[in-house]
Amino acid sequence: MIANEDTTIKERIERIRQLLREDQSSIQFFEAASLAQSVIYDTVGGGHPLMSAIEKAVASKDWTEVLGTSRSILVLFDQGALKSPRLTIAREIETDFLDIAQSQAQAAELSKDQTQKQLHLGIAAFLAGASLEDALRRLCDAHSLPYDSQRSSISKFQACLYQPSKQIEFVSQSENKQITVWGDTRNKADHGKFGEITQTEVVTMIMGVRSFIDKHLP
Repeated sequence: MIANEDTTIKERIERIRQLLREDQSSIQFFEAASLAQSVIYDTVGGGHPLMSAIEKAVASKDWTEVLGTSRSILVLFDQGALKSPRLTIAREIETDFLDIAQSQAQAAELSKDQTQKQLHLGIAAFLAGASLEDALRRLCDAHSLPYDSQRSSISKFQACLYQPSKQIEFVSQSENKQITVWGDTRNKADHGKFGEITQTEVVTMIMGVRSFIDKHLP
């Protein structure tokens, strides 16, 4: 998944190079700016300062400024600067949590002791939920969506990402429903209701959260 994303980003970068010749029209510059914004979003996130700079230049129709800011994206890309160490670390942590969660789920499946089995499942659900919560936070950051960092939770991040009445749908309706299910499983683990957690729901959650992260985050 990440390899494919890298390929498409490189293709967009090369297209931007072609569009930024000074003899091009405003239409080509606008296309370059739009592609540059997509590159920023898919690498360092929508909160990067260059995102607002490009938006401002396009809004004012200052094509000289559009040319300059878009070229800045090329420079940063060529220097390898369009990577966020924070996001890379976060992704590694999420992956580690999911790997441990998977090993706990496997241990639960092999356990003959029912109490130990439920403990393994509870730990797996908690870790998968932690990965999901961090992924939703990163997704909110990528879209510059405000949230209360002191009172964060899966449901609160979910509410930021999916608000059909406000035409905010950064996750699909089906994904939103699935996140609710995963959040319920995480809540059972948080409140020590290990006996209510099943092997199937934990394994499905781990696989689903991993797939969700691969789809939505770099």
